[in-house]
Amino acid sequence: MKSATEGLAERIGRLEAREEIRDLVVRYGMAVDDRDIEGLADMFTTDAVFRHGDGAVVNEGRQAIVDFYADRLSSFGATYHYPHSHLVEMDPERAGWATGMVNAHAELGIGGRTLVTGLRYSDQYRFEGTKWRFAERSIAMIYYMDMAELADGGLSEPDRKRYFGTVGPSELPESLDTWKRFFAEVS
Repeated sequence: MKSATEGLAERIGRLEAREEIRDLVVRYGMAVDDRDIEGLADMFTTDAVFRHGDGAVVNEGRQAIVDFYADRLSSFGATYHYPHSHLVEMDPERAGWATGMVNAHAELGIGGRTLVTGLRYSDQYRFEGTKWRFAERSIAMIYYMDMAELADGGLSEPDRKRYFGTVGPSELPESLDTWKRFFAEVS
């Protein structure tokens, strides 16, 4: 049986880990916007996976992720990534592991236009070495379009993902079981 002090130390450790993970997510957006490729690389485990929810992009391993970012970010002018809500859950079965869901936005300058995206990151975090890192990061888009299109009713359209020359449906929210059940019940 644990003493009250041991239990308190574990609870404080979990709170500290959650804050370190939240800081990781904030640093990620800043590194992308600052084009700090070296800092970005250090945020991923060596065997990390980075993917888009539609399967169009899958990068396995830190170097593949770094190469992807270096290439993709060279297409953009200024960018501004900012996380909003962030749910972090420590894995009770695996010490040094946690999962997270991050709702976020990004503004992206490309080709003389300002694009904006609403997205959700599904993350797996692992404590590696002396810090928390991304073991897996998956992006699901709610929309990705020109800011003027968004302001002109773009969120009401079924094809809200206008990503690097392709136009089609977004991953969220239509793929969610809760979304499907809601509309099945109200129809």
